[in-house]
Amino acid sequence: MTYIPSATYRLQISPNFTLKQTLNLIPYLQELGVNTIYAAPIFCARPGSEHGYDVTAPYDINPQVGTQQELQQLAAELRSRGMGWLQDIVPNHMAFHPDNTWLMDVLEKGPQSGFYTFFDIDFQHPDFAGQVMVPFLGDKLDKVLAEKQLQIALTEEGLKLQYFDNTYPVCLATYKNLLQKALKDSGEPDVTPLSGKYLGDLQHFEEEETITPAAWTNYKKKLYQTEPLKNALDEAIEQINQNEEQLREVLEQQHFILCHWQETEKQINYRRFFTVNDLICLRMENKEVFDQYHHFIKQLCHNNTFQGLRVDHVDGLFDPTTYLKRLREMAGQEKYIVVEKILEGEEQLPERWPIHGNSGYDFLAWVSNLYTSGSGRRKLTEVYRRLVPDAPTNYEQLVYKKKMFILKNYMEGELNNLLRVLQERRLIPLENEDNWREALANLLAAFPVYCIYGNRLPLSSGEIEVVNQAFEQAHEKAPEVKAQLEHLHSLFTLTPEDTDETKRHKLYFVMRSQQFTGPLAAKGVEDTTFYNYNRLISLNEVGNSPDIFHLEADEFHERMLYRQRVYPHSINATATHDTKRGEGARMRLNVLSELPEEWEAHVKQWIQQSKKYTSEPTENDLYFIFQTILGVIPSEGEVGHKLVERLQEYLEKALREAKVNTDWANPNEDYENAVKDLVHQLLQEDQEFKQSFMPFYKKVAHFGWIYALCQTLLKITCPGVPDIYQGTELWDLSLVDPDNRRPVDYRLRQHYLLNIRQKENQNTQELHRELLQHWENGQIKLYLVYKALNARLRFQKLFSEGDYIPLTVTGKHKAHVLAFARHYKESWALVAVPLQLTKLVSEDNLPLGSEVWEDTAVALPEKAPGQWDFVFGKGSWQGSGSMPLAEVINSFPVAFLTATTS
Repeated sequence: MTYIPSATYRLQISPNFTLKQTLNLIPYLQELGVNTIYAAPIFCARPGSEHGYDVTAPYDINPQVGTQQELQQLAAELRSRGMGWLQDIVPNHMAFHPDNTWLMDVLEKGPQSGFYTFFDIDFQHPDFAGQVMVPFLGDKLDKVLAEKQLQIALTEEGLKLQYFDNTYPVCLATYKNLLQKALKDSGEPDVTPLSGKYLGDLQHFEEEETITPAAWTNYKKKLYQTEPLKNALDEAIEQINQNEEQLREVLEQQHFILCHWQETEKQINYRRFFTVNDLICLRMENKEVFDQYHHFIKQLCHNNTFQGLRVDHVDGLFDPTTYLKRLREMAGQEKYIVVEKILEGEEQLPERWPIHGNSGYDFLAWVSNLYTSGSGRRKLTEVYRRLVPDAPTNYEQLVYKKKMFILKNYMEGELNNLLRVLQERRLIPLENEDNWREALANLLAAFPVYCIYGNRLPLSSGEIEVVNQAFEQAHEKAPEVKAQLEHLHSLFTLTPEDTDETKRHKLYFVMRSQQFTGPLAAKGVEDTTFYNYNRLISLNEVGNSPDIFHLEADEFHERMLYRQRVYPHSINATATHDTKRGEGARMRLNVLSELPEEWEAHVKQWIQQSKKYTSEPTENDLYFIFQTILGVIPSEGEVGHKLVERLQEYLEKALREAKVNTDWANPNEDYENAVKDLVHQLLQEDQEFKQSFMPFYKKVAHFGWIYALCQTLLKITCPGVPDIYQGTELWDLSLVDPDNRRPVDYRLRQHYLLNIRQKENQNTQELHRELLQHWENGQIKLYLVYKALNARLRFQKLFSEGDYIPLTVTGKHKAHVLAFARHYKESWALVAVPLQLTKLVSEDNLPLGSEVWEDTAVALPEKAPGQWDFVFGKGSWQGSGSMPLAEVINSFPVAFLTATTS
């Protein structure tokens, strides 16, 4: 039987939260209603890694998070409770780090390494003569050598090049040269026969097609332990370390070339994750790579340690479709598999993939757009333009501009490599290279989605439509390279004249190009445009777009019906480790779309107040800062030193990501410090600002927490598998990572849950009054999560397989409610949530009762039962035809009822 989670709970397992701590958390998670732990990567990673995506060894558990024995103990405990484990895996890339044994083997042995073809390295790159870049020097190589920061050392693991904490293994030729030098220079009689022996053994290794790892390791170990020879080698090494020319000769021998980290902005000969030098990509399309990388993962699937897998960055793979077929075959039909996938606009996940869905960014966007006012779009756009005169006015144009900026300033090496793919396969002529480069750049920037997944020609009609859209925009942006664009367009199709070789070359280019459109979109949009286009920053979110802004209720229903039909077990996420801000902060900021006039009046005043302290932050940055402050202030309204420090750290990152007034490569510390000082002044010193800010903040926060409850209920009850990101069972007002990976206080949450369970057994009405009165502490959200998840567990078939039925709302305030039913055989559920409350009630008007809803009612579906039980509270509702809102949304701000027919 296929494992389908009822609900997942995402844990960022790391050295700060280990497998042992996870084991202790299981009883709480089960009480909460979670039946599946969704774990960040737990495999060996860079020492101290807080996220696990920098894997160094996929064949073992990271010792800093636990052991295989602890993992098995954890798995056994989960199975005994009927719970499961969903494991995040990272097939696209590994850490470029000395702990990556496979990669170090390549650096050491070159073509004689058994892992030579594992990594996406172009050893034929004309600028590198068979060497792979190692771009981790803090300065140019000349300066590093002049200051003697780079040294050779003999260790038990062999000869190494040492640069501060980083060490890289040297090639066999260097061993030979050093042994010969030791033989020549040493006056010790014992050294001559020893050198001769080790030189003889070395020759055998040099003659091997693939060097045997165990034998080579033993050779190095014995070399280190042979005292007379070790001493002679140390002397030879010391002489070389003191002679820059000799050290350069050693560097030239290696299978790698050490260089300054910024050189990769202009040239590079390995594929990296986005623009992160220290994450090197794998050739996962190679079956041998797939098998070896997944060997341990396969064991953990087959022994039932893992019930599911989440695939990170599937868009980075050369052939995602083939990869997922192999993964399904490897894991087994019964395993739950989802992929991380960012869908643009109306894009849908390929239906042919053998998976259960994606990691939930699409749901996050839909529910956020549902809670953004459609009428606020034009008004907020006008406010933004009035208050920020130089604000970007066209979002799509800005995206294009920023993608081109990233290509030409940070990914020029990748662009040139793709151009070389075309040239070497004779798909384009060698002349007019600048024009071809410009045409290719505009094509990559014009792609309206992260990538297409065609692995054969001709492409599907849907894929051709995307390609045509890209070329249409590229032609519009770059008419001067029309001829080149027309030729590139022809490479995405077949002609009768194409030879088999031409067909292969065309397909390779098509598939290879898609490995770069995704990273370009991520860097150009998520990590740049999202920090520049600040009309309403809650929409600047992974998987969302400011261009969409709003969904009507019927549009939301359409998406849920499609989800139920195609990928009913896709994850419903509202917060992840990658989101730009917490799920509660996003809902709070969405309230601004309902209050554009008030927002404008306040921001106008705050900009003037800011000018008292500094002229540095631009109006656009100030507009971003005020929204950020509004979203992050705790629900109780307290602003302490720790919050100010978090804001300052976040704003430094945000400003650098924007790449306008400062950036990572060349930080403008004066500008950054001016912003940090301003935040301190406004939040800690300026009483006038606080007197203006806090009343407006309280109003926005009030509606924001109600919308956050609605968002959570929709996540749990709509088609899909709800995921709770660690700690977000209380209010989530976090900022982008690393802020959203702060330690979670589980003792507090366990205490709150115990309090709720005790009080609901005594008097539900009193509990509701208390939760509403003290909404700031987040217990009201915890209560909703606890009750809704447990209801979902009781009606698991209803929510995993049941129909989704949009319900009609009637009455005076019908536009202020979204309602639907779920139905499976004899089981029913009904959900109703309020919309756009600022137009309906004041912030003091809770609970919502008959004086608010008046004649508003939900029309019940045909054959619906006549009695429904309240999930939030005790008792039931009885009736037929329609359900008055005032009778089901009164003591609690949302409605969730279940029923069973005989």
